[in-house]
Amino acid sequence: MLPFGNNDDEKAIERIVTIVTPQEAFLAAFSLHPAGVAVITGNLDDGTPAGFTATSLASFSATPPRATVNIAQHASSYSAVTLGKTVILHFLSRHQVNISRTMAGDFSERFTGDHWAPGLGGLPQLHGVRAALLATVVAVTEVGDNATIVFEINDGETHPDFPPLVYVDRRYHRVGDIVTN
Repeated sequence: MLPFGNNDDEKAIERIVTIVTPQEAFLAAFSLHPAGVAVITGNLDDGTPAGFTATSLASFSATPPRATVNIAQHASSYSAVTLGKTVILHFLSRHQVNISRTMAGDFSERFTGDHWAPGLGGLPQLHGVRAALLATVVAVTEVGDNATIVFEINDGETHPDFPPLVYVDRRYHRVGDIVTN
């Protein structure tokens, strides 16, 4: 049994959680961990627009401004985020669930429609995002079948009035009430 605290009444409750393997524990824990939804776009070597939905985008350092994302090496857009490539990191707004799903779906369908246009650096840029950062891949660390990509931010634009899109419990959510200032 694992104890869980209740923030509303601060009473501890117990819930039985059956975990059989470390992988099941990992998947269960991270499904409970809220993450912002992002889309990374760039071009393949032949100029074809490429992109993917990511919930692993994270800040890495403020000086110099850098961010990271994780991706499977067999992903269809992996070659768009190799060393030296320039990309756009998009932070999705809560009204962009369909864009998130499109960019996570079939590769050939990701850039059909009017949800994007050439933008920062001439790269595919999504419309209506909360923020868009033009970045260069400065490091790639491959571990097993996956890789962590490090980006250095070159330029960007933000739209803080657009509420964020969040993913938790294998579903999309919007941010709720502010609990403290």
